[in-house]
Amino acid sequence: MYKQIWDTIIQSDNITLISHVNPDGDAIGSSLALYNVLKKMNKNVSVVNTTEVADYLDFLPNYNKIKKTLPNKIDLLISLDCGSLDRLGIEDIDAFIINIDHHISNRNFGDLNLVEIIASTSQVLYNLFLANNVTIDADTAVCLYTALVTDTGNFQYESVTSEVFDMASHLVRCGVKVEFVSKMLYEREKLSRLRFLAKALDTLELMLDGKVGVVRVSFELMQRYGIVKDDTDGLVNMVRKLATVEVAMMLREEEDGSIKVSLRSKNYVDVSKIAAKYGGGGHIRASGVTFKDATFEQVQEILLQELKQQLQKD
Repeated sequence: MYKQIWDTIIQSDNITLISHVNPDGDAIGSSLALYNVLKKMNKNVSVVNTTEVADYLDFLPNYNKIKKTLPNKIDLLISLDCGSLDRLGIEDIDAFIINIDHHISNRNFGDLNLVEIIASTSQVLYNLFLANNVTIDADTAVCLYTALVTDTGNFQYESVTSEVFDMASHLVRCGVKVEFVSKMLYEREKLSRLRFLAKALDTLELMLDGKVGVVRVSFELMQRYGIVKDDTDGLVNMVRKLATVEVAMMLREEEDGSIKVSLRSKNYVDVSKIAAKYGGGGHIRASGVTFKDATFEQVQEILLQELKQQLQKD
């Protein structure tokens, strides 16, 4: 499959790279890593995300090349870090699609699918590069490394294996400055976000004997502090850090009134099954789902009933 995918890329002229809406570090890091490689191969390549891209990733090479709209001519569309076609934020497209991802919930929507259930999409991409003897320069390496760090929780999650550390070690040899990446990712906090987090944590409730922690983020609160969606990242993980909590939930109100739920578990609850039941997806320990035409209270009650069964079972 590695060779077939790379041969398809080599044979294509007008290539567009795209990742899921509201992208994280893995989505953008992987996209920019592949963009850099294809640019050096003199390919006509564009990198697109249809929603706002977090400014904490602005240190990545070619970050300023990310567009919000698709180019007019596309021979090959490469989706990175996205589990389903509808999560790309585009209409149906008449182009050959390569789907590169690492989510267990991936729907294999591509004409070619490279889906490996490993730590990050950047690791899948890295494996593709190695299999085809692609040179990884310093710019490509920092994109891959950033993607890997962010999607493993700075090497804390159970997806971390010896292969993950082998990859990280190789990328450092390729030119990654670990201290620089760490400072860019974790030491550029905005005062407005800290104040927002304090208010958001005021909504924290512990339920089901302290095993479930829930925080609510209203759209009004985000507007009050000038917060964008990416600024809410990390809030649900803060709740998971509580000693008694097995499952953390963040319920965030979107502009259209829908409720976006982020689910995180610590040891044994498979939150991907809960998310998938309601049309979402993700990983065993980190998943998400969106509820339309429902209130905070209704969504919370639905998920608490699901979690009650899971916690009793386990």
